[in-house]
Amino acid sequence: MKTVPLVVSRVQSAWLARSEKERRIAFLVALVVLPLFFYILLWIPLAARVAHWEHVLPKQRAALATMRREAALVRSLRTHVGHAPSGTALLSLIEQQAQLRAIGGMLSELSPRGSHKAEAVFSKVPFNGLVRFLAGLGARGVEAAHVELAPAGVGLVSGSVTLVAH
Repeated sequence: MKTVPLVVSRVQSAWLARSEKERRIAFLVALVVLPLFFYILLWIPLAARVAHWEHVLPKQRAALATMRREAALVRSLRTHVGHAPSGTALLSLIEQQAQLRAIGGMLSELSPRGSHKAEAVFSKVPFNGLVRFLAGLGARGVEAAHVELAPAGVGLVSGSVTLVAH
């Protein structure tokens, strides 16, 4: 414990041994160097971290908001999922969803492919409408197993979708 007072007394005696001019110069150097060390060792790294988080945090908040919206959508879809239809009930459900999504007139062919499968052929259907149609079926336990689409104009597609009831 005597080391600290011993060091302090040695520094004090060395300081007092210097001339008044040397002490002023050392004091002025300390006034310049200490803020510079503070700036280099503390301020610059802290400012860099703040800038980094100011850039990253809004993106992460947006991603979190998107995940929360998607989680709410998943929860609502889970409540609507019931028993998947089969046979003619599946075809009826597909036609009903196509009419509901206003793409029924673009459904050129609908044919069964077994007890739990059907193929729907569309011509010049709006892509967004087709996606909403498939999402509506997905909420009722019917998924797209195979999709073949080709562009048919601006925002329009033509092709076939194989739908499977689970």
